Amino acid sequence: MKKTRKLRTLHLSLGAAGAAALGILPALPGIATPAAAAPAPKQPNILIITTDQQSWNMLSAYGTPALATPAMDRLAKEGYSFRRNYVANPVCMPSRFTLYTGHYASEVGTKDNTPNPTDSRKVIAMATEFGMGHLFRKAGYETFYSGKTHLYTPPGNSPDMKPAPLYGFKLEGFDPYEGPVEFAQKFFAKRKAGDKPFLAVVSFLNPHDICEQAGIGRRPATLKNAESNRLLDIQKRLAPAKYASGIPPMLTNTAPINGEQPAWVEMDSNSRKWTPTDWSLYRWLYYRLTESVDNQVGRVLAALNASPFAANTIIVFTSDHGDMQGAHGLSLKNVPFEECQRVPFVFTGPGIKKGVIDNDTLVCNGLDLIPTICDLAGVKYNSDALTGKSLKPLLTGSGPAPQRDCIYTETYNSFTINDGRYKYTIFELPGNPDMLVDLQTDPGELHNLVNDPASQKTKDAMKDKLMKNLATRNLLPLATDHTLAYIRKIQNEHGAGKAEKGKGKGKGKSNNTANPDDESSLE
Repeated sequence: MKKTRKLRTLHLSLGAAGAAALGILPALPGIATPAAAAPAPKQPNILIITTDQQSWNMLSAYGTPALATPAMDRLAKEGYSFRRNYVANPVCMPSRFTLYTGHYASEVGTKDNTPNPTDSRKVIAMATEFGMGHLFRKAGYETFYSGKTHLYTPPGNSPDMKPAPLYGFKLEGFDPYEGPVEFAQKFFAKRKAGDKPFLAVVSFLNPHDICEQAGIGRRPATLKNAESNRLLDIQKRLAPAKYASGIPPMLTNTAPINGEQPAWVEMDSNSRKWTPTDWSLYRWLYYRLTESVDNQVGRVLAALNASPFAANTIIVFTSDHGDMQGAHGLSLKNVPFEECQRVPFVFTGPGIKKGVIDNDTLVCNGLDLIPTICDLAGVKYNSDALTGKSLKPLLTGSGPAPQRDCIYTETYNSFTINDGRYKYTIFELPGNPDMLVDLQTDPGELHNLVNDPASQKTKDAMKDKLMKNLATRNLLPLATDHTLAYIRKIQNEHGAGKAEKGKGKGKGKSNNTANPDDESSLE
């Protein structure tokens, strides 16, 4: 391993602030001042930066203690941040499908990480007609994708049916760690001022490595992710006081919601057996993994700013889902709770209002991303075929918030309607149990109001509205058997455990892997 790679690894392992504070490496260089701008083309470039499993609050700019994310903070401070942003489905593949098509995964017959949905024809048709890359290519853009894909694809080895090409992108390596950084550095260094406008996605894996749950309750040999191992090795060598200073306070909503049924949360409920020491390690590692990917994001921004394209490039920063972080005693995701449903959604660039933190507008990054960037770039799309809203008027100050009285989200075993205050969920489990929370009075979602007499009118109205929406989407009658065992069975029948073939650039692993014997098969 080269010396520069070792230094970079150590910087990533400690996080930007940690490495600088210990004098091992200086703070991130050169991300503040853009190079001289190239002559602006008629349309802006679009750079989409995604992380994996990063909850909405995981930016130090939002006041989160024990966390240092200078690169992401810069985006938030220089752009427009939506803090009431929800993912369409809080798990990788269905959320990413929505991000890159504007359609729910349930429209192609799945709501989980089944790599090859039953009806491949629907996947192909949806990705071909609505795939983000295809829309921008038709408008004269060059489109690129580097890093983690984890998108639905039909079985087979046709090059056009691989994840990135199917959705309209040229794949530039699928190493999800250093791959996107290396792509960005080479891409921006070689690109010429007269080239076509570009849409580029750099897709990072972390802090998703937390899915190994810091090795809690596992044999050390089973930990596969190098970044987690590096960080855990550093943790073992930290002085107790230094380690303690990096542990964030435990959340206050650690109790289960009243009336909870085991099948609602069976995916990740083993964490309820953890000790306070276990939770401290888990949360320390989650924060360090977030700092690690922040360093990688910072180097992408540095590469952009060293090029002549920064002044005409709109940057979108978001994630595919969050992490429960101990809320309700749970780790990971796949449940209809705020911690894993809400993620950062930040826009910055030419024409975007600066320094705005929007705590009010209800948005869905998956549904709203395509309409928004198409409007910002002047790219045509079929607005009648998409349920998402363009956020351009808000971002540019040219108009009011989009008209929306609620959003609809889903998980592998539930559907939810959210009007900004009340959130009603119905489960596809025996008896179709349900849940109603008042986010205004109960932001921690500890009190299920479905049996509260004073809340029956609200419950009935929201349930009726949700049922009507599901009927228009041909999702009725509701299933009653979507247990974890059922989902595992479907995954085994439709390709779970089959890795995407090919090799990524640099370190990393194939990122379409789903092992049905591990929690990550639904991650």
